[in-house]
Amino acid sequence: MDSLKTKAKTALAFALAIVLICLAVSCSPYVRLDGTLPDAYVPKPGGKIKLNYYIAGTEQLTKAVNDYVREFQQKYPDVTVQAMLSSRDRSQIQAEIASRSVGDVFFLFESDVYNYAQTQRALMPLDYYVEAYGVDLSNIFSAMVDMGTVNGKLYMATCNYNHIIYYYNKDMIKAANLEDPAVLQEAGTWDWDTFKDYCRQLTFMDETTGKKYVGCTLRLGYSAEYIPFLEGFGGKWYDTENKKVSFVSDDRVLRGVREMCDFVAMNVCKYSAVSQSTVATKSVKKTISQENFLDYNDMNQVCFRAGEHDNMVSIGQSYVQAGIDWDVVAVPALPTHKVGTGCSGFAVYNGTKNPDAAAALALTILTEDGQRAYHGQDGGAVPNIKSLAYNSSYWRVPFADRSDDPDYGKNYNAFISFPEADTYAFVECVIPPEVAEIVRKYMQNVVPEHVNGERDVENTLTLLETEANEKWESIYNK
Repeated sequence: MDSLKTKAKTALAFALAIVLICLAVSCSPYVRLDGTLPDAYVPKPGGKIKLNYYIAGTEQLTKAVNDYVREFQQKYPDVTVQAMLSSRDRSQIQAEIASRSVGDVFFLFESDVYNYAQTQRALMPLDYYVEAYGVDLSNIFSAMVDMGTVNGKLYMATCNYNHIIYYYNKDMIKAANLEDPAVLQEAGTWDWDTFKDYCRQLTFMDETTGKKYVGCTLRLGYSAEYIPFLEGFGGKWYDTENKKVSFVSDDRVLRGVREMCDFVAMNVCKYSAVSQSTVATKSVKKTISQENFLDYNDMNQVCFRAGEHDNMVSIGQSYVQAGIDWDVVAVPALPTHKVGTGCSGFAVYNGTKNPDAAAALALTILTEDGQRAYHGQDGGAVPNIKSLAYNSSYWRVPFADRSDDPDYGKNYNAFISFPEADTYAFVECVIPPEVAEIVRKYMQNVVPEHVNGERDVENTLTLLETEANEKWESIYNK
């Protein structure tokens, strides 16, 4: 009798576990636990769905999502989309996920995907629908597929293609009699050693005018700019299978961080700890060189400055207003060429009651019609679709293209060069958020601590690796 009771309890517990797993992975009546659907199942998009779009803080973004929804509904007339536009922050999104009130489809950034898909189990896999709706992933930049993928499953359809490039003052390049970096990029000779040499020659004081110049300003405490160094000498700084990070145990990762420190110690870089879009805190330290170059104007006293496509208009217009000739160039190649790359996109909530329509709405952004609708005919982000990025010009405005105007046109190819070198822009894209927080804490100060003589880079990275791995192990063993 006791044996029967035990078996009954075991069976009940097993059944309950299955139910809980089903709820955790998907409330969809169709999608299996592995993200697939029945072999004979044919999706039929229809009914009503809700789209949560959280960054509609400008007229341009509001128009983008409204045009996108309009394009989608022309293709799928049996689906009605309620677009909920707001400018709320991520905490609001997380609250809506927790309360199960989030939309069937919602907007997110690449840095959210790992957390929402792996930790919170809040996203529905899109792999089956990619094939069912005829989406050609081979025509999507591979990094844009990777950014939306966790453990081999696609969870986010990316909206745009955005990797780090360098803006530069062409007048300074000409005055120093240096070859145009865009020409070197085209020739495949624009590498890190060349860039360092340029920065040496471009850091000086004009004895006639007394004006001072510096080679570059880089945000080497910002993950989009330091991750390429972690991987730029062949290193692997994270291991999701064994759940650990390697900053000192992999000599190649350590070498990359030392390279950053040594470069700043050359006193040719106006070092910045974090992205300009990030609020600096009292915990972020400054380097001696940062203090030395603090009052240098980023346009007319600094040659190279890191940036992205989405601030090209504002930065470009500032150069123009100052009467400075300027251009953009790809990030100089490290021995293993890596470029910090990011994006935003659409994901489907795993609690949707209408997965067919929700998946169709999310995946439409991976089509040419969806891209043109979202980004507009007169500008917008770099397309994530290769055929559009290489063969269309609508995103290459408002400045002249270098191919049309070699003297004053801009090197738009910088934004789509070396796609095979793209890597994640944020550490939280590939590791748990609690571990990512530890990595960020140490990495924003590793350069100034070393350069200022406070703590050697290896000591800082040893502390980072130990603390991060202890945290990851504690999460895994919960």
